[in-house]
Amino acid sequence: MTDENLNEEEIIVEESMDDFEELWSESFVPATVGRTYVGKIVRIDAKDVYLDISFKNEGIAPLVEFSRDTLPPALGQEVEVMVMKNDEDALILSKSKAEAARAWKIAAEAYETKKIVRAKVHNKVKGGLNADCNGLKAFIPGSLMSLHPEYDLEKYVGKEFDFQIIEFNKRRRNMVLSRKMLLQEERRKNIEHIFETLKEGDICEGIVKNITDYGAFVSIVDGQIDGLLHKADMSWAHVRSVNSVLSLGDKIQVKILSIDRDKEKISLGVKQLSDDPWNNIEKNFEVDSRHQGKVKNITHFGVFVELTEGVEGLVHVSDISWTQRIKHPEELLKIGDEVEVKILSYEKETRKIALGIKQCAEDPWEAVFDKHEEGQVITGDVKNITDFGVFVEIENGIQGLVHISDLSWSNKINHPKQVIDLNQSVTCKIISMNKESRKISLSIKEVSEDPWTDVAGTFPIGTTVKGKVTGLTNFGAFVEIAENVEGMIHISDFAWNKHYDNASDFLTVDAEVACKILEIDPSLRKISLGIKQLTEEPWTRATKNFPVGTVFSGKINNITNFGAFISLEDGIDGLLHVSDISWTEKIEHPSDKFKVEDEIKVIVLAIDGTQRKISLGLKQLSDDPVEKYFSTNPLKSIVEVEVKEILADGSAVLKLNDKVDGLVLAKQMNKDLSVGDTTPAKLVEFNTREMKILLSVKQAERDLEKSTVAEYNKANDQKVEKEAPDVNDALAALKAELESEERGN
Repeated sequence: MTDENLNEEEIIVEESMDDFEELWSESFVPATVGRTYVGKIVRIDAKDVYLDISFKNEGIAPLVEFSRDTLPPALGQEVEVMVMKNDEDALILSKSKAEAARAWKIAAEAYETKKIVRAKVHNKVKGGLNADCNGLKAFIPGSLMSLHPEYDLEKYVGKEFDFQIIEFNKRRRNMVLSRKMLLQEERRKNIEHIFETLKEGDICEGIVKNITDYGAFVSIVDGQIDGLLHKADMSWAHVRSVNSVLSLGDKIQVKILSIDRDKEKISLGVKQLSDDPWNNIEKNFEVDSRHQGKVKNITHFGVFVELTEGVEGLVHVSDISWTQRIKHPEELLKIGDEVEVKILSYEKETRKIALGIKQCAEDPWEAVFDKHEEGQVITGDVKNITDFGVFVEIENGIQGLVHISDLSWSNKINHPKQVIDLNQSVTCKIISMNKESRKISLSIKEVSEDPWTDVAGTFPIGTTVKGKVTGLTNFGAFVEIAENVEGMIHISDFAWNKHYDNASDFLTVDAEVACKILEIDPSLRKISLGIKQLTEEPWTRATKNFPVGTVFSGKINNITNFGAFISLEDGIDGLLHVSDISWTEKIEHPSDKFKVEDEIKVIVLAIDGTQRKISLGLKQLSDDPVEKYFSTNPLKSIVEVEVKEILADGSAVLKLNDKVDGLVLAKQMNKDLSVGDTTPAKLVEFNTREMKILLSVKQAERDLEKSTVAEYNKANDQKVEKEAPDVNDALAALKAELESEERGN
């Protein structure tokens, strides 16, 4: 073959390959990213699986994506995959993405058609469970996992269940499942069947599933439906607590009382399995018959006694004992005690029986009322002490009350324990007997004569008596002036001029004191006594010794912001008011001038007998220098003054005389002045509150100018009047001369 022939064949082969590549390119469309295809496994290595999806290049899928399959991948196996990347370098495929896309499609169809899906619970999370639904993550709220609220969700982990998709959002990768809806539908079908087979009056076996305050829920028909066993239908007897009759898990026989198909409610009963014991109550429990019973319950008002199963009666606390005062039945009885009772009455309609324990014995009160009478004196032991009195045993457990007011003729007893001890034997008088209320009132004080009968005659008002202090309070002292006769000295009647905060500051218990009878009220059994009234009142003596105008020297006992209190005699003080200390000074506080214990001379200005006040004065010992000054220099007059002091604000203190100063304000100054200068000033005002005389230099200058001008005008007017006659004469002569010349012409 020649070289030329070879070249022609090579050209033909190259043209054939080009045609084949062109034909290949035209027959295969590039794989679309995101689309799923079915491919065949052609090769497997350690990391990847190679698949032929009928495109130009082989696709590569990670081997790890086949790990969830039951069997490992095999050559020739067809697998659905999704194209993740397609370029000249590689064709990347994903088996898991294809499965997820298929799963989302299936889930979307199930959501739209309400088709049931299968899912496996993976783990518990807050609020519910996570599950795998065909490779997709789904959430199951805890409240939608069963028909009833679940508190133990862990028991569902690792198990598969049927669900219904109730929320679906592919874009947000959100899917919510509910098992409750399927269970409700299943339960509805079961209940329909149950209600078709059950009827009222049927007797079933059930298991107690839940206990409440008002009853118990019992599961019947192999646990397919619950019925309510109300507390009132558990027993013919009163059921106080459901827990005392039933426990969770108990198997019990129940009777179907009613069926409400619309509300799907079944009412059950246990007591209806036996006859009502109240049907023959009249025959079995006649009034006044006696029976043995067992204490079932104890309250503050009585005890409930079971006579037979389903029949209970109440023994009121007042029917437990004839003689004992019972505050609570637990003092004598406890639950489970066997007691004998008597039927007092019953009400069949309300299922109530009144029982009595004490009625099974003789009434001891009858014998007491037959044996004793009012006014009789008896002796007995104190069995109980209360705030309001003591109980004394008359006989055989029968007690009478001695009220606190009947313990003694003295009304100072605050508590019976002050005079009576427990178990003490006392003699009493019966003062009242009430058979209906079974009460006997006694009195200890009425065994002896009332000492208050003639107390006013024995202790006339004004009489001086002696007695013993029996008690002290914060307002006075009690003094016994005779047996069972006490009076009170009020704290204000201890002393004339001294105040006591407590009676114990002046007296002690058991001290002997002399006092005067001030007032007696026999009806209230009160006597007012006084100690200070044994001496003359100091006020009366002081007003005699210190009449108005008396000048004396006294010691300062106390200083307040309004004055000083000065002692006269025997604790009587007079008040030197701050305004009566000085004529010219303004005293801000008396302590600026005096101190306690200083002795000063004062004069009595006034005596107020009603309010027991004495007014004193210091400044009144001398004449008022201001008043004296104004007597010769009235307000509005101009005086010559000397500058005594220049103050910081520009005002000046002016010396009017040796005892009186004045003040000129800065705005009333008209020229510079220095200490020692003299100047005329006008008396403008006297401020009695501030004790200040105000002057004005400006007004003085203006007034003096006006006065000078007035005097000048007056003098000038006088001169004109004096020269006026001579001028008039000259004018008259001139006029006559002119008239003469005119006539001559």
